[in-house]
Amino acid sequence: MNTNIEQLLQKYRLAPDSLTEPLMSLDMAKLGDDIASFKEEGLSQGFIRRRIVLFMDGYRYSLRAAEKRWGFDFGFYETGKEPVKKVYFSGKFNDNAAVVWLQKMNEDKDFGNNLVEELKTIIEMEKYLAASVSQTELSKEEIGKHLENHLSWWIQFFEFAFLWFCAENIQQETNAQIEKIWKDTPESLKEFLDGVYRPMDLPVSSVEQRDILNVSQLKGEELEQALDAHWKKYKHLSLHNIDDEPFDKDYYVSRIKSLQKEGEYAKQKDLLTHADAEIGEATNLLKGADIPEELKNRIEFVRWFMFLRTESVDNMMLVNASYRHVFDSLSKLFDLPIEAVLNMTYKEIFESLDAGKLTLSKEVILDRLQNGYAYFIGYRTEALLTGDDRQKLIDVLHPATNEEVVKEIKGQIAYKGKVRAIARVILDRKNASELQEGEILVTAMTSPDFVPAMKISSGIITNEGGVLCHAAIMSRELRKPCVIGTKNATDVIKTGQMLNLDADNGIITLE
Repeated sequence: MNTNIEQLLQKYRLAPDSLTEPLMSLDMAKLGDDIASFKEEGLSQGFIRRRIVLFMDGYRYSLRAAEKRWGFDFGFYETGKEPVKKVYFSGKFNDNAAVVWLQKMNEDKDFGNNLVEELKTIIEMEKYLAASVSQTELSKEEIGKHLENHLSWWIQFFEFAFLWFCAENIQQETNAQIEKIWKDTPESLKEFLDGVYRPMDLPVSSVEQRDILNVSQLKGEELEQALDAHWKKYKHLSLHNIDDEPFDKDYYVSRIKSLQKEGEYAKQKDLLTHADAEIGEATNLLKGADIPEELKNRIEFVRWFMFLRTESVDNMMLVNASYRHVFDSLSKLFDLPIEAVLNMTYKEIFESLDAGKLTLSKEVILDRLQNGYAYFIGYRTEALLTGDDRQKLIDVLHPATNEEVVKEIKGQIAYKGKVRAIARVILDRKNASELQEGEILVTAMTSPDFVPAMKISSGIITNEGGVLCHAAIMSRELRKPCVIGTKNATDVIKTGQMLNLDADNGIITLE
């Protein structure tokens, strides 16, 4: 194993032999127990987003560190050759995580606050990491050091962040306890629970919404200068992967023009002013509530996560923007497109840097890029599969079944309201501009680049998320009917299909 990686593993409480190298072929003798465990527990479908081998390899290290830290097994995999891919994880994952965190909260009153402070520290690390990469020509030694820093940050972030979706479970458990002891009317309980869960602060992507609103009111040279500064400050918010393209200036020009339409500025200003006021109102609701301090602390913990989860992802995109230069340098060194370099594992890159040349064939790397792969991270074994082996793994984990015709989907209410409109299914955020005004946006999960589409939509439906997710926060700001956490909306709904979105009851009916 590469020396760089050995040192990192020791730093994060892992012995070098605790992390096996991924199998490059489908070895059922080694993978069989993990596959059987996945099938027994059931597989939950996760994010649909374009991913790369490098990030999946980073998750592999993070998962082993997380297992060591939190005391239970993790496992998930992704597969596909499409620009966006489905990710699957063990079905009891979030439930197990919530049990661990709730137990620790009961044992240590400072546990939740310590997690919040840890995530704040990681966000500062992201800012430092983004600023650390010189945009001048990089030597092999500098590239290697930047990669070590990147993997170190990745492990610290995700040994923690793998569990943060269990904050949804913690919120639900907290609500259930509050309902049992609430002394006032059912109506006041509903008002409290509807109003108290607001983020503690505004993440970068929300600040951007307010900043561009102010820019839109300027004129002439002052507008041009402010627009240029705004673009330079926020263009990284599109960079979910290192080789994504930043927002171009025309993207912000189009948003300015939209805000300058008659009545649009006043409408958006009113929405954001109301959303800002809700943060203070949530704080006052919590202070005045007649519930135990322990439950107040839990609600505050959830509110911090509503902010910090989005803030950390916004700053991750800042890291991606900076590290584009590192991977451009590797691209030149290895004579490969940057997209291909990003489909190498950390070990493959480190070993190739040490050797001064690629230690595996270009054909292997390009095959992952062009024909897809499956990265399987089981409880005991990992595998990075291509070709027939990739398809065989899919067939084993997801045997073909007769699909039923679905006429109704259920999810969680993010913002109430009812609307009947045409659906527009958008899997890749790069296609968000395809949504036409008045259509219902149907996607896996939203991000800052979906906001212009969310504004002109008549409603929003997502596969993923809970009250802490981006779609939930933005739908409340924009006052759009929104149902989240449907799991399968993008698989069932087709573009052009007429939908009845009943966000009062969390039900979508397909006509």
